[in-house]
Order: sequence, then structure tokens, then C-alpha cells
Amino acid sequence: MSGDDEDLWPVLPSEIVADTLADPVVPADVFSTVAALTVAICEDPWLAGSDQVGTDPDWREILIPKGFGIAEYRISRKDHHVVLTRIVLF
Repeated sequence: MSGDDEDLWPVLPSEIVADTLADPVVPADVFSTVAALTVAICEDPWLAGSDQVGTDPDWREILIPKGFGIAEYRISRKDHHVVLTRIVLF
């Protein structure tokens, strides 16, 4: 990583998230909103508005903007990335 990228946390979709977003019935505005959310998570995985799931501070959930659903993700401090584990679209 270059010096500018060291503060970024790459966001990797789980297989189920990738399949959900690849579904052609997902509207373009929903896809774009989820993509923008992943950029925000990449910049700060402990986003304001995200909540800890259970007792693990690295397991987070956040509402997808515009009321499109909820996203759940796991921060891997060891590997310095985030796995987008689940999205539930409304």
C-alpha cells in the first residue's frame, strides 16, 4: 500500500453479498447506494451510525442509506480489511 492508502480498509463482499448485488432485479440506485456505503466503510469501518453486534466491537451493522436495508460487516484488524458479510435489502 502507498502512504495514502494505509488508512483505507479494503471492503471485500462475502459470496452471498456478491450474489445479491449481482442479481439483475436489484435496482441501480440500490446498487449505487450500497457501493457508496462500502466506500464510506473503507474510509472508516467504525462509521458513525454503525452499531456493534453483540460483544465484538469489530462486528458491525449499519442501515443502508435511503432506507434500502441493512448491512452487516466484520472488521479484520489483523488482515486490515473488512468483509461485508450480509446485506438485507428492503
